[in-house]
Amino acid sequence: MQMKNIIRFLSLPTLFILHINCNKSTGFTNSVFIAEAVASKIVPLKIENGVGTGNLTISSAYTVNGNVKVDFAVQGADYLNEYNTVNNTSYSLLSDSAYTLSASSVTIPTGNALSNVLTVSVDVTKWSAYQTGKLYVIPVKIVRANNGIATISGADIALIQLNAVLNLTAAQLGRSTSTNWGDGFKTPATILTDPATGGPLTAYTIEGRFMCAGIFDGDGNRWANILFSDPTAFFHIVSDGKLQPNSGPLSSLVQKLTLGQWYHFAMVHQAGSRTYYIDGSPLLTVTYTPATGMGSFGGSSGTAKLTLGEYRIWKTARNRNQINNFMCAVDSTDKDLVAYWPLNPDRPGGVLRDASGNNNHLTLGSENPSKITPIPGVKCPGN
Repeated sequence: MQMKNIIRFLSLPTLFILHINCNKSTGFTNSVFIAEAVASKIVPLKIENGVGTGNLTISSAYTVNGNVKVDFAVQGADYLNEYNTVNNTSYSLLSDSAYTLSASSVTIPTGNALSNVLTVSVDVTKWSAYQTGKLYVIPVKIVRANNGIATISGADIALIQLNAVLNLTAAQLGRSTSTNWGDGFKTPATILTDPATGGPLTAYTIEGRFMCAGIFDGDGNRWANILFSDPTAFFHIVSDGKLQPNSGPLSSLVQKLTLGQWYHFAMVHQAGSRTYYIDGSPLLTVTYTPATGMGSFGGSSGTAKLTLGEYRIWKTARNRNQINNFMCAVDSTDKDLVAYWPLNPDRPGGVLRDASGNNNHLTLGSENPSKITPIPGVKCPGN
């Protein structure tokens, strides 16, 4: 079998490695690709305080005998809509008013296999319609290379994904009396009710961010920190710093939480099963029976100094990509939100208001209401 036919069956990364030591005598046809898009089309670009920069470079399969100019173009809404449909994603196109490219082309010099750098500079403060909680991309594609050099399909386009670092204020809960217990937050009694049927939601997701800033004292008497509890389920942190769903401890999967470290949790319900996630990774799946009724979270013994941020309930079973891509913030107008509680004491309305517009506001437990302390300067991701 000729070498060019073998190539068709190689994975893209393998093909690039094989090309490193190739030259024309092997029978390969030279081609170009975006080096950063070899493993994945998604190329992250970090922005903080609205600004950030990233780089793209073009590589050829082997060294070129003459200067090769490679032209770029940013793809529009038609391309991104098709990509979202095919890949079940929800990317939004970043406005061209919020970024600049350092050039519209790069050059691979004679005797080299790597181009000069194309720099992408982002400043979302220049675009008034930018929304925190949406996932923005800039689709940059190779449109031509001179000297008759082709592109490698699958690595000729990069979706530059904005990963925003947010500076948030969280809510730390603690005891308000000598009983060493605070009741935390209560949701409306209809929070898990399907308004179309009046029965329980059969598919939904509960998620949030949490951190323990105090101590794990190991005292099991009246000791719990509630991540979420409803008529059919709970997810707690017990006195030794381990996670506990209602089906039993997760000590074999999460040995012990680290004090001062932020985590994301999710409870995804669908077709009679509930899956527990930590930091986007599924840990445990159990059966459950849908039920309506009030939910609660944030109940705390006080010793762990349970600190919470970004709680949401969705009327859909969120998939792993959605959980991972939207840990820090979401679009408050998303039609699938049942409730969205940023838990930011500095925001208008404080920690109790539902930012989704659905008026599912929280109340504090009345028996022994928690003391709430604002914790500023929480970076997400980063803390």
